Amino acid sequence: MEKNSISYSSSRWIAAAGSIWIQALIGGTYIFSTYSPILKSSQSYDQSTLDTVAVFKDIGSNAGVLSSLLYTFGPHHRYGVPWVVHLVGATEGFLGYFFMWLAVVGLIPRPPVPLMCVFMFFAAHSQTFFNTWNVVTSVQNFPHCSGTVVGLMKDYAVNHT
Repeated sequence: MEKNSISYSSSRWIAAAGSIWIQALIGGTYIFSTYSPILKSSQSYDQSTLDTVAVFKDIGSNAGVLSSLLYTFGPHHRYGVPWVVHLVGATEGFLGYFFMWLAVVGLIPRPPVPLMCVFMFFAAHSQTFFNTWNVVTSVQNFPHCSGTVVGLMKDYAVNHT
């Protein structure tokens, strides 16, 4: 019995440490001001158009309904592999940022603004998949200090990117 207790304790701390690292590394939407000048100049956007793209960034990063549904009802519960949520988020983020990058460096023709907004939405929306898995799993692993856990996860997402 003692061995299982130690194993569970260490694995939940490993999951928490991994979650903090993931939260610290996924904050692409928080550094929009770093890459927005390049996006603006390469796509010949005025400030109003760039602001429109930024709105889709904000909507995407805050619309976590799909990630929570996947976490709650997804196939990972049957197979015991919660990384499905991270995989979907990684795929969505890669595709969104990849197509934005292709447009910025000129490897694809300049997309219309609504399509760039879709790219930005998907890039930003990917963050919700990581946030959902990391925060919910950490709260489940540390139920007696859930407020602290949520604070740590969200602090690393916002302040350490």
